[in-house]
Amino acid sequence: MMRERIKELFGKTKVDAIALRTFPNNPDASFPYFSGLPSGFLTNNFLLLGKKKKPLVVRTVLDPEVKGKKLRIKTVKKRKEMESLLKKELKGKKIGVNKSIYTISSFKALQKALPKKRFVDISEQLMETRNIKSNAEIEKIAKAAKITEKVLRKVPRLFRKGITEKQLALKIEILLREQTGESLAFPVIVANGRNSTFPHHVPSDKKIRKGLILIDCGARYKGYCGDLTRMFSVGRPTKQEQKVYSAVFEAKKIGEELSVEGASASQIFKKVSSFLKKSTGQKLVHGLGHGLGLETHDAPCGFLPDSKTVLGRNMVLTVEPAVYLKGFGIRIEDDIVVKTGKCRKLSNAPKALISL
Repeated sequence: MMRERIKELFGKTKVDAIALRTFPNNPDASFPYFSGLPSGFLTNNFLLLGKKKKPLVVRTVLDPEVKGKKLRIKTVKKRKEMESLLKKELKGKKIGVNKSIYTISSFKALQKALPKKRFVDISEQLMETRNIKSNAEIEKIAKAAKITEKVLRKVPRLFRKGITEKQLALKIEILLREQTGESLAFPVIVANGRNSTFPHHVPSDKKIRKGLILIDCGARYKGYCGDLTRMFSVGRPTKQEQKVYSAVFEAKKIGEELSVEGASASQIFKKVSSFLKKSTGQKLVHGLGHGLGLETHDAPCGFLPDSKTVLGRNMVLTVEPAVYLKGFGIRIEDDIVVKTGKCRKLSNAPKALISL
């Protein structure tokens, strides 16, 4: 599988060798994808890919021990050793790199260390290789989604009078981590009342009061992400809240039904947005969904009005229609696998608001 991935990548690029890098505060999902090592296992290293040799992991003495029959592994103690090894291993003039993860200074340092090489940005091609998920990848994402769904079902038991957004978010985070022993796919979002109108709200010290709560979270299982959003109501929801929830739920259903092999992602976005405009007076203000995998926002490019993505079998995406009004917002999100004729749903949101 790994050799096939590398072969596909070289087929998409016109480079002689590839040097992938992961940084402590900016890991590259391509590193575990092409090495087979756990996500986040190494945080400041190189993975060198050639057309014929086994991939080479270059680690420092500070890093965990690395083992792998399909890998070559070399350990360096000093920066000069690292530079010498890169010069020796990176054959040819044109070297492919994921420029998107480099800072200006770190990229200049790479150019200075290897002045005779010409670096080519292959970040787009790296993402493209992750468009279609293998069966093993799909099952990991499915597991992450099921764990997330299981934890979200426990929210009514976690809720208590006077709890803050931050406190509830922490309780959810602990449960997610206990299930997998891994980091989260992304920080938990808990947004109550007016805060639910901000799509990327950060949980605050605000005590949760009567009204709606939007909770967006995701477990990570063996490096792969789940991503679900559920809506809860403290007290009886208003007729308007119930009406908007029903419309958003129906919009999600339409998006899922349209998400089949060969469908246009942009056309699906436009049809769902048009439905929401007619039923609620509000169009989609962000994407209908995104790719899901080693990253929360993974390949492929999701449902956007200008997306050129044509859905392919075994692409994994989220479907998350939303409406944001003056006093509250409603977003419902599930994870799907694109298939022929009908998508495979990895999670199932309830048809009605969940009362607390």
